[in-house]
Amino acid sequence: MASCFVTSFAAAENPSYAARFHDDLAREVARQLGKKVDARRCDPNVPAEQRRLLVAGTGVLVVLWSPDYFEDGGCVGDWTLFEHRLAHVPAQRRPSCSPTRVLVRWRTVDSPPPGLPRPPMIPGDVMADYNKDGLYKVVRKSPGSSAYQYALRRLAERVRAGMAASLPSLAADDMPLPNAVFPRPRPTGTTVPQPKASHPAKPPASAPRVLISYAHDENDPAHAKEVKSLSELLKREDINVRLDQDVDDEPQNWLRWMHDEMKAADYILTVASPTYKRRVEHREKPGTGRGATWEGGYILDEVYENWGTWQKRILRVVFPRFDVGDLPAFPGSASVSVYEIDPDTGDGHLDRLLTYLRKGPTAP
Repeated sequence: MASCFVTSFAAAENPSYAARFHDDLAREVARQLGKKVDARRCDPNVPAEQRRLLVAGTGVLVVLWSPDYFEDGGCVGDWTLFEHRLAHVPAQRRPSCSPTRVLVRWRTVDSPPPGLPRPPMIPGDVMADYNKDGLYKVVRKSPGSSAYQYALRRLAERVRAGMAASLPSLAADDMPLPNAVFPRPRPTGTTVPQPKASHPAKPPASAPRVLISYAHDENDPAHAKEVKSLSELLKREDINVRLDQDVDDEPQNWLRWMHDEMKAADYILTVASPTYKRRVEHREKPGTGRGATWEGGYILDEVYENWGTWQKRILRVVFPRFDVGDLPAFPGSASVSVYEIDPDTGDGHLDRLLTYLRKGPTAP
């Protein structure tokens, strides 16, 4: 019988903590489903062939994301084989981030292999340690804490969503040998834009003008780099991108710059993060994050004045390590389209976003 989920982790991880998390997650999934689940571990004690059969038939692959994961030959095999399974899903049913692969922030990863999806953060102040340092620190420091229990519930919900997706199993003769090094995943239904041989210094006059609105977070400097990567992807496609990082090498009156750019933009891309949500919703402590807070006031006015059509100009973007819950909540926003984009590769909904931007601004 195929397992409900399999947990893949590196041999270098502390086996007792990894096993405890796996068992706790299995119990929480069973509690939510109201029935027993068959969950297995892919660890160094499992023979290679049996490990391959587990990954080839499981409903969900749970990955304990850590620096050692990328250096572990068994993990390379697990990821390669599961990526091969995902490629069998018809393109029309293949989401940008498959729910059948649940990435757990186990330990902090500063530089993962390029192009790989990243584990999403879990919203909520109680999850600060998980989002910053990973679940290993949480379970080691306080396994009975509310943070650990909350993380288990949220991760179990993702496992349940993956089980409902019914990923096809692989036949015995369709299990390729793993790569020697960690593979770069194939794009899932999206063509990754490549640099053009001769890119003009400036976008054409007819190019849509797009302002990227996001939050600078001193505790998460990688986010600003991700936003910069997104802007470069758009520029390669002749989009007139306006980004504060492009003009911060000279003195600015930032209030005036933001005011002028907000008014002139054909579209405003709002990029999800817990910090951005908090500031745009005016829940940040006074004096912190004034830029995103000011932009949030402008966006709130736009929503109020154009309550039926604001989503045509204010566009919502989510990177892989965050989720829709990290976007500001506006009246009616729960049903508004979201563009899930990997800023490093362009995987996800980049093509769909570009198609819409190229249509040109639509009057509210």
